[in-house]
Amino acid sequence: MAGIKIKYTKTERARQKKILKVSERMLPLFEAMEKSLMATINTIAERIEQIREEIEKNRKAAEPWTAVMSDSWVNIDEYISVNKIITKTVDVAGVRVQQFVKVDFNVMPVNDETPLWVDDAIELMQVQLQLLAEIECLKEQIELLEEELLDVRARVKLFENRRIPNAKLAIRKIGQKLQDDERLTIATAKVVKTSKQKEGSL
Repeated sequence: MAGIKIKYTKTERARQKKILKVSERMLPLFEAMEKSLMATINTIAERIEQIREEIEKNRKAAEPWTAVMSDSWVNIDEYISVNKIITKTVDVAGVRVQQFVKVDFNVMPVNDETPLWVDDAIELMQVQLQLLAEIECLKEQIELLEEELLDVRARVKLFENRRIPNAKLAIRKIGQKLQDDERLTIATAKVVKTSKQKEGSL
């Protein structure tokens, strides 16, 4: 509380008691928010790893015929492209984020001269691009949640290190000052009373 001036009054003590009560009630809520955000971030990170494993699994499963693609005159990118990534706004651990829904593709029709493996390649590309888009969406969620986590942690520290200790110290100091003032008032009254009694006996 260095540099903070305290008003040594009953009103100020009541104000500090209110600050302490509110702070002690809010601290557990922010601590719970902190735990919830951390758990959610970890869950999303785990989901990202699962998707990456799925992408790799799909890639390995397609290896036998992807070699054909590289030797072919067919450019698979000409058959499929991303139109837009569709998301929806949801609430995750108290934070508004965009949740992945699907990828809207532009897929060109395949003609009779097109090799048979092109259909499989287009299907695989759609699956892989959906998974990659979901990863990007999840990464953005983590960024927003981490920003909120920093803010919540700052609030927890504020209550733990400043508001609660400062209020407790203020209440104690004001209490001591009020007691000292009361004792001084009583002592002064006794002295005045004694002096008057002496004056009356003369």
